[in-house]
Amino acid sequence: MVRKLEKQEWEKFFDNVSKNLGARLVEIEIVNEEIGDQVETEAQPLVGLFYDPKDDEFVVEAEHHTHIIPKPKEIYVEEDIDGLKLVEVIKEDGEKEIIRIKTPQSLK
Repeated sequence: MVRKLEKQEWEKFFDNVSKNLGARLVEIEIVNEEIGDQVETEAQPLVGLFYDPKDDEFVVEAEHHTHIIPKPKEIYVEEDIDGLKLVEVIKEDGEKEIIRIKTPQSLK
């Protein structure tokens, strides 16, 4: 089920997700109409997802990479019985960043 998170929910929602992640891998894809879709990160161990209201940044912390999305405008999440599966962040300029969260077994 996909739902839009209200901005006032972001910090608490992602703090809770990060505390309960378990073993997860992350893939980050940047969707840009001008340059096309770009894969930023593939199958990296996920450390956490965070929203920093002070700097207005969404942060994806992977084991070997920190990805920062400045000034997110909207955030959508997809969850199922196993937890968070996808985060879609829409930036001020309309560019989308898609964060896929997978269990190591789901990559096989």
